[in-house]
Amino acid sequence: MAVALEIILGVFGIFGVGNLYAGRVGLGIALMVSFWALFWVNFLLVFVFVGIVTYPLTWIAFLIVGPIAAARGVERYNSGF
Repeated sequence: MAVALEIILGVFGIFGVGNLYAGRVGLGIALMVSFWALFWVNFLLVFVFVGIVTYPLTWIAFLIVGPIAAARGVERYNSGF
């Protein structure tokens, strides 16, 4: 469920929810805040055409890292820490 939340909401740019669900609150909040900080940096870079390349790369990176981290959080929780 945590991985599904991370992927489905990540498609819409809302990262970290799956990690919050998996009990990794710090990582979930860090993913949310860092994605939106990088989003605005990339938005500003669009005006010099660098953001056209960096925004999709940032989104893809978060779409890969978020679910992997959520899956590890679930595994850690299920193993009893």
